[in-house]
Amino acid sequence: MKNSSLEIFDISNYESKIVLKGTNSSTLNSIRRVMINEVPTFAIDLVFIEINSSVMHDEFLAHRLGLLPLFSNFAHDFRYTRECECEQYCPKCSFKFSMDIYAEKTSKCIFSTDLINIDNKENFVIQNINPIHYSSLTNSANHIPILIGKLGIGQRIKLVAIAKKGTGKEHAKWSPISVIKIKKIPSFLLNLKEINNIINPKTKEKISLILPHLFHFEKSKNNLKYNQIFLTKGENFSSSDLLILSKIFLKRGINLNFL
Repeated sequence: MKNSSLEIFDISNYESKIVLKGTNSSTLNSIRRVMINEVPTFAIDLVFIEINSSVMHDEFLAHRLGLLPLFSNFAHDFRYTRECECEQYCPKCSFKFSMDIYAEKTSKCIFSTDLINIDNKENFVIQNINPIHYSSLTNSANHIPILIGKLGIGQRIKLVAIAKKGTGKEHAKWSPISVIKIKKIPSFLLNLKEINNIINPKTKEKISLILPHLFHFEKSKNNLKYNQIFLTKGENFSSSDLLILSKIFLKRGINLNFL
């Protein structure tokens, strides 16, 4: 594991792509499990329902609220409930949302934007903990909030929701990741000594011209060599590079036993 390295290909608020080199599957799986289960986030954990005349049961409504993703950039500033001195919740380990929706004349949809942060308005940290109303797939100009439920005419929902800090191993609602995939990138090695023995100088020069980031043609010895920059970076052959090479060799009837 001494020669392992990490490279970030793409990173945003909603999606990241990283490449780990010089490691094994067990290490990758351990990192995956930590990302899913050990990163603290916020989620609605307690719901006090005062009025619910909708068709949704109280339990179903509480479950919907619990699965709403919340901004958790400041999770480290709060305590876990199990570590707090309070009996149930307090400003040190939680914060409150309220909701009061009444469909008086027409039916109404209840969205994540209807949750109002009712905690200390002067606290910058708490002010910036709100539901994430959109995904990376939606246009930033047309953010669509998350639908919680619908109210018929004359129906009303009034409640207070308490958000707490937790991790994914306690409940899936605290998991910061919806999907994480691991893909193995195969490693290839070319026997350049054998390649130089079986192909002519003209073909070697053509390969160096088509793939200059991989190979260099040494005219004095008529040999094909690896590009020094490629060796320094310790990179691997891409699938497109191998496809180009295989086409060149197969077109000339050369066997690919050196791969």
